[in-house]
Amino acid sequence: MNIQELIEKFESLDKLYGEKFYVALDDVLDLVKQLDEPETGHADEAPRYVKNILARLRELPLYDREVWLKAIMGEFEQDFSHAKWREGYEQGKFEGAWVGNQLKDADKIRQELNKPVIPQFVAVWIEECKAKGKNLLRALLYTPEKVNSWVDDPDNQEIFALAWMFGYTVENEKRYTVVMKETKQPLYYNAVDKKLFFSMGGLATNFTQQQLEKLNFGWIFFCPEIEIKEVID
Repeated sequence: MNIQELIEKFESLDKLYGEKFYVALDDVLDLVKQLDEPETGHADEAPRYVKNILARLRELPLYDREVWLKAIMGEFEQDFSHAKWREGYEQGKFEGAWVGNQLKDADKIRQELNKPVIPQFVAVWIEECKAKGKNLLRALLYTPEKVNSWVDDPDNQEIFALAWMFGYTVENEKRYTVVMKETKQPLYYNAVDKKLFFSMGGLATNFTQQQLEKLNFGWIFFCPEIEIKEVID
């Protein structure tokens, strides 16, 4: 119930006549309790009353409306400016955080894409050195023969250092089939029996150079009687 409705209710109450009009107090209290006008500071009721105020302002002539608006802005200019500043500040914080996260993600992707690519045996050596607490200099100076041959190239020394500091990607190792030229028998590894032999049935295994060296077959890369073919995926 709004104020106008309350007044109409008062006027409709039963009255006792004398020198003045009298109404029952209980009736008045019951009506007052039904009054839904908001108390000062009750923001949850504000939208309805703001809507009513705006409707009243729209009904005013243009000049009167401008006078009212100037008076309202003059009264609440500081509060309005602070509210807009706060709104802009919060929006700026949100947008700044979003942009910052996007830049961080882009930087992570860039770093991942720019990681140096190194052979598997170099990656193994790096992890072994780090596990033993060696520093970068010792890892470069005291290397196994195969790693030493690789880091002899000055460009590879820089790649090694970058891989040590920023991480790396292991290159896909080349895989080979090994065939005896005269008999055309391919080299085959039986994983069940853990035996390595030249197959009579045409079974062939694709080996990496590292696997062959571990199996003590590194010599086949230099044997003229052996044909080695790189496997192309």
